[in-house]
Amino acid sequence: MKKCLLTLLYIQLLAVACISQKKIKKYDFSLTIGSCFESDTVDVRINGQEVVSNAIVQSDFSTGITQLTIYQDDKGLWILYKNKRTNLNKIAPIQIVDLDIRINGMLTSKKIDLRKGWNLMLENCYVTSKTGQPARTVTVNQYKKTLVLE
Repeated sequence: MKKCLLTLLYIQLLAVACISQKKIKKYDFSLTIGSCFESDTVDVRINGQEVVSNAIVQSDFSTGITQLTIYQDDKGLWILYKNKRTNLNKIAPIQIVDLDIRINGMLTSKKIDLRKGWNLMLENCYVTSKTGQPARTVTVNQYKKTLVLE
């Protein structure tokens, strides 16, 4: 009886270890450059790796997004820019993304926990500041499900 219980406990521990290893290897994410860009120059660094440099982006009037999207899957890191797809080396398995965005020379850094959502939408819209004046502010919204733009 004792051997049977020990065997069952061992199998359960092994199953938990396998499941937790799967979570650690999670590296898929997407970053869509979205609303409120008006012919802005954009640079993007992810975890210290330069991904996009000097891209000129303009938000589409209908969809509200630009022609710049970055995503990572099991085949690598992909940049979609103006209907051209570029493949870069995959960023090591990550749960926290250090995102550095430079828009027209102004740097904004964000630390993003992908467990809260791996579909990211970056926007540069006007927000009322503490002084009551509108100011463009970089925000990153996270979603666990695929975004559907209508």
